[in-house]
Amino acid sequence: MNFFNRIIIVSIFSLTLFSAGLILQEALRMYQNNTLKDHPEAIQSLINAANSNNSDAAFLLATSYKDAKIGATSLEKAYKWYLKAAELGDGDAMLMLGWLYYKGDLFGASNVKKAKQWFSKAADQGIDEAIEMLEILNS
Repeated sequence: MNFFNRIIIVSIFSLTLFSAGLILQEALRMYQNNTLKDHPEAIQSLINAANSNNSDAAFLLATSYKDAKIGATSLEKAYKWYLKAAELGDGDAMLMLGWLYYKGDLFGASNVKKAKQWFSKAADQGIDEAIEMLEILNS
């Protein structure tokens, strides 16, 4: 590949990352203003970004489903996107998975063993709340 082709590819890649960042910023603003549900194009952009392994988009989608910011609360969809974000290394998503298992709202009963596993993974990422939960659960 010649120099000019590399420059074009790097420029396109940089522009893509920049636009993804702008999409996330705008979607976060809509989430905070409780208007995300009114913008299906923004939701689709988040889904596309999450499916392209953007952990921030997956986390925002999960939280939006959990907090009913894009329709009725859906813990099933929240779980799916938290899991995606966690698999991409997002410590906060790991923490939220720990909470879902601990509270048991999605699974019908608390699963402390799985909650500890996710809290432990989040703690390994330096998430203070996960460290505190492990101390509580192990005492």
